[in-house]
Amino acid sequence: MPDLAPGDIVWVYLDPVVGREQSGRRPAVVVSSRGHLLIADTLVTVAPITSVDRGWSNHIPLGPDALQHPSWAMTEQVRTISRERVVRRAGRVDPGTLAEIRRWIIDFIDE
Repeated sequence: MPDLAPGDIVWVYLDPVVGREQSGRRPAVVVSSRGHLLIADTLVTVAPITSVDRGWSNHIPLGPDALQHPSWAMTEQVRTISRERVVRRAGRVDPGTLAEIRRWIIDFIDE
């Protein structure tokens, strides 16, 4: 799927996985920048989405228009995957939600 954009919600296949990584076919938010999507044109960085509200502050709620049920982006499980794992587009998150997801990712990798 070559025409991905930051904030897209896409269905991806995450198997095979190891340990406690999210598995199976599931939605994810594209968190790659436009520059990353242009340079690494066979890869995309995503945050998997869950429908389970664990009450964790780093699980960012997606707006009611994002998917058909309450959902949260799991910022602790960010993965860079092959675009061959992307099945189809399912929606978009608003710019504010994408910014909040990215803030948590930066917090996890910053010293």
